[in-house]
Amino acid sequence: MSKALAVFLALTVTSPAGYAVGALARNPNNNDSAVVVNRADGSTAQHDALLACGDDCVIVQVFQNSCVAYAADHREGSTIYGFGRASNEYRAGETALDNCQSSGGSCTVMSSGCDGH
Repeated sequence: MSKALAVFLALTVTSPAGYAVGALARNPNNNDSAVVVNRADGSTAQHDALLACGDDCVIVQVFQNSCVAYAADHREGSTIYGFGRASNEYRAGETALDNCQSSGGSCTVMSSGCDGH
């Protein structure tokens, strides 16, 4: 299990009702990523996503009451990626895959989550 995935899982424990902000972070150097959901505000969501993703990560998307997915090319050294946002996780994943593949990647959904659902 990757470090980002382990931290992502630790940070996505169920939060109290009413928290409805999430964030997606990615590392442009190696396609690591993290999605956090159900944070109290955008600043907290961004902080937690960057913490979960690791060094050199940047925020790709902040979202509320929706789902996001991040897909990346799994070939060694590739930084091709795509992300999607939709009303459900399946559609977000499909959009992320489509966006990644349209850039020439051989892509897999690496992280996803739904906020406020």
